Amino acid sequence: MATWISTRTGQFAYFDRQLGHPGWTGKQVLDFAGNVGNILLDPNCRIEPENYWSIDVSRDAICEGRRRHPAGHFLFYDRYNFEYNPAGTPGLPIPDPGVRFDFVVGWSILTHIGKAETLELTARLADLMSTGSRAALTFLDPWWTPPPGWVRDNESPGMSNLSWRLEARRETKPEMDVPALLARARDTELTWVTLVNDDELILDPDDDGLSQDKPQRAYITFCTPEYMQRLFPAARIMPPVPPERHHCLVADQAGLRRS
Repeated sequence: MATWISTRTGQFAYFDRQLGHPGWTGKQVLDFAGNVGNILLDPNCRIEPENYWSIDVSRDAICEGRRRHPAGHFLFYDRYNFEYNPAGTPGLPIPDPGVRFDFVVGWSILTHIGKAETLELTARLADLMSTGSRAALTFLDPWWTPPPGWVRDNESPGMSNLSWRLEARRETKPEMDVPALLARARDTELTWVTLVNDDELILDPDDDGLSQDKPQRAYITFCTPEYMQRLFPAARIMPPVPPERHHCLVADQAGLRRS
C-alpha cells in the first residue's frame, strides 16, 4: 500500500502570492518535499510540468508522482526523517539533478526537521539555485492564531498553531495534559519548539537528540518569525495568507546561506 501520499492542494496559490506573482513560464522549479506534485493540480498553476522537479523522502510518493505527471521530474531522496523515512540515511546530501532552479518552494519542510537540519538543508538548497533565483519555504509560528473566518473549519479556528496541534494529539491520548504543556511553553521564551509523538515537547533545541530507539509516529516543529529572521537575517519573513496558517521564509541564494 502506498504511504505518505499527500492530498493537500492550494500550494501554488500560496507560493504565487508570497513571491509576488512572479513569471513562472519557462522557469525551472524545484518543489522540495513536493510529494506527488499536487502543486501542478491548481487550475491556475503556471509551472510547466516539463520544468517541474519534486525531490522527496517518500519513495511511494515519487513513484506515484511519476505516474500522475509523466512530463515532470521526480527524484527519491533516501535521507533519514523521523516521521517520513525512518529507514533512510542520516545526513544524506540532496541529490543534484544537474539543473539550477529559478524557484525553490517547500511546503511544510521546516515543520518536520530540527533546527540544525534546517540550517544544513537550506544551505544545500542554495547550491541548487541559479543567479537571481528565489526560495520560499513555509514554517509555523507556535503562537500565531488565525482571525475569524481565516482558516478551514477542520483546522480549529481560534486556536494558536501549537494549541491546535496539542489538542489534536489529545484526541488519541485523552490523558494528555494540554494546559500544562502550554503553560510550560509560555514560561519559556520560545524561539524553536519541537513536538515529538504525542506529548514530548522539546523547547528551543539546537538539535533535539532524536534517536532510532524512539517510536516514530509524529514530529512537528515551530519557530517564531522573530527567531527565523535572526537565523536568516537577509531573508524576508512573510506572514500567512488565507486560508493557510504558515508563515513563509523568502530568500535568494545568499539569504539561504546566511553568510
